[in-house]
Amino acid sequence: MVTLLFVSFMFLSVASVLLVRFFNPPFTSFMVSESNFFRKKIDYSWTPIPNMGENIALSVVATEDSNFCNHIGVDIKEIYKVVTRGEKRGASTITQQLAKNLFLWSGRSWSRKMIELYFTFLIEIIIPKRRILEIYLNTVETSLLTFGINEASEKYYKKPSNKLTKEQALRIALTLPNPKTRSPKKLKSYLVLRIPRLKKDIDILKKDDRSSCFL
Repeated sequence: MVTLLFVSFMFLSVASVLLVRFFNPPFTSFMVSESNFFRKKIDYSWTPIPNMGENIALSVVATEDSNFCNHIGVDIKEIYKVVTRGEKRGASTITQQLAKNLFLWSGRSWSRKMIELYFTFLIEIIIPKRRILEIYLNTVETSLLTFGINEASEKYYKKPSNKLTKEQALRIALTLPNPKTRSPKKLKSYLVLRIPRLKKDIDILKKDDRSSCFL
């Protein structure tokens, strides 16, 4: 019985990741949870990554996961920094966040974290980096019951994401760790102070060819 459940889980998980490699997900586990099984209306529409614009892709990677192109799902160097410096921030990569949003439930238990790591590596093995970022940018929560970078761009700046300036794109990216309480137009001062440095980080990403996997 245990063997059958294990084999079934492996088959379903691999099949699920294969599906989202080739087909845009109509919803995610996180959307289902946030909307209370769609009893509340969500704002969610799909924008192909070529139509999103370079500024927003670079801004999200620079802000959320600057080593995105170089790691295999887990950024060991970033985890080491957080642990050695005693920082309270998380060190989750874009792939880890995507794994959680697509397939898992909210929570901080070790069992959930282990399943998250399993899906993270599965996603990295099966899905190309550019597609991983495309799915993340389309499914990430950007405000209450709103999902996707383009939805945030239209909501806050009244234009599609490919028309965002570098400053506007960074402001949206800086809301992603806590989109329910942050607004791109009303960022706290400590977040605004990060913007000049992040602009330089974007230039470094391009110069060092650390964006070649998605641009």
